[in-house]
Amino acid sequence: MAITVSDIEQKEFAYKGQGYDPYDVDQFLDQICDEMVALQERIEQLEAELAKARREVEVAQKAVRPIAPEVVRAPEAVRAPAPAPAVAQTSAALESILLNAQKLADQAVADAKAEAATIVREAQGKADETVKNAREEKATLEKNMETLRTAAKEFRKSFTELLDEQKTLMAGKLSLFGEE
Repeated sequence: MAITVSDIEQKEFAYKGQGYDPYDVDQFLDQICDEMVALQERIEQLEAELAKARREVEVAQKAVRPIAPEVVRAPEAVRAPAPAPAVAQTSAALESILLNAQKLADQAVADAKAEAATIVREAQGKADETVKNAREEKATLEKNMETLRTAAKEFRKSFTELLDEQKTLMAGKLSLFGEE
């Protein structure tokens, strides 16, 4: 399935936890869209040049018609030189232009694909690095959370023991005054 500029512009990502910065993602996608638009315009321009060159070749080929054999030979001085070599040269030149235009178009497409692949690889690398960092941060936070849970349990236990001791002391002091 080919990804279009419209697909990229309309793509929405779900938020999970901290996730990616939506502004950074949107900016990067906008850069990709701009590059794709520029490459598509270049491809269209080259395809138009190629079509024009093909039309010129067709016109040149239609202009080149076989010359009917001469029934009566005119004297050498009267005969006009045959225009075939000039037409053949024009046809060859147009064919050369057509081939060059096709090569340029093929090269532009190949360059665009290579650049798109590079952009995708770089984006994937950045995404992998961000995911790795997020996982490391998650592990650190989980470790800190476990440390806090353990500290809270210990605090609760020692606080309960302190309250029990204070309760026992208070019970003992009350009995000294004859109160219970």
